[in-house]
Amino acid sequence: MTAPDSSKDRKVIDDIQQHGWHCLHVLPGPDGESGFSYSIGFQATYRAPEVMVFGLQRSKAQALLGECATLLAAGHKIQTDVEDGEVLDGGYKVIFRTVRADCHDEYLATAMRHCGPQPLQAVVMFLPDSAHRFAWQAGYDDAQADEALGIVHANAR
Repeated sequence: MTAPDSSKDRKVIDDIQQHGWHCLHVLPGPDGESGFSYSIGFQATYRAPEVMVFGLQRSKAQALLGECATLLAAGHKIQTDVEDGEVLDGGYKVIFRTVRADCHDEYLATAMRHCGPQPLQAVVMFLPDSAHRFAWQAGYDDAQADEALGIVHANAR
């Protein structure tokens, strides 16, 4: 972890020391970019990738990331490209996909400053729609997933 460069960095460091992680919210951009939130500290605290979620209200994003932190603290492992039924209630599952390294600077700069000497590992958590479909499946009804799909490794659908 780096020395704090600002009061914001100090807050990240303090949260990681107190809670094991910090939640950073990024507002939607002026050119239609989606807002998103991500963890900082999962890699250092739980030896797990940092997790990003797109297009959710801050409180919902923080609650989902908090649930991930609780699961990780209990020994849960994040696996990519498989349905994970532990994060959401109601029989809904999420799928984690790996963020491409060439997107880290643009999307995860603060996490990069706090990941220590090892390369940053990060995933996007994709949520299903009400019919349990994911963003890459026909009929998915949430258009906000396009940006998230654009930063992850392409996978067989």
